Amino acid sequence: MTADVWDVYGDLSAREPASLTERQRRLVAVCDLRQEVNAGGFDHYFRSGAGNAAPLALDAVSRLLGPAWAALLTEAVALFGGSYPADPDARGDVLDAAGADDQLQALDTRFYELERSSDADAKLNAFIADYRDLQL
Repeated sequence: MTADVWDVYGDLSAREPASLTERQRRLVAVCDLRQEVNAGGFDHYFRSGAGNAAPLALDAVSRLLGPAWAALLTEAVALFGGSYPADPDARGDVLDAAGADDQLQALDTRFYELERSSDADAKLNAFIADYRDLQL
């Protein structure tokens, strides 16, 4: 039976992060990105704890989902300037001070188009099939 990325994500995200391998953390970061942006856009993602892993997701998303995803996340993270805040409240303060609503909405539109035009689940399922530490 082929593992489903969302089942693997559910299992991994319930574990203590320090117990995960680097590959597992990267998968969780990319799934957090997709889950949180789909739930409420980039504003929601950056203001949540899931946004703490944006730098890790940025490092992993190109390999896991492709360059269009990486370019989008790179642009989104660039809203914070040269230093990405580790704290969700600090990220929210930066977004509020920048008046980034229009930019965030444009990023959301591009993200949802990527979700519609690419089969991200299939790509992630293919990735987890290749690694024993990503099997349930």
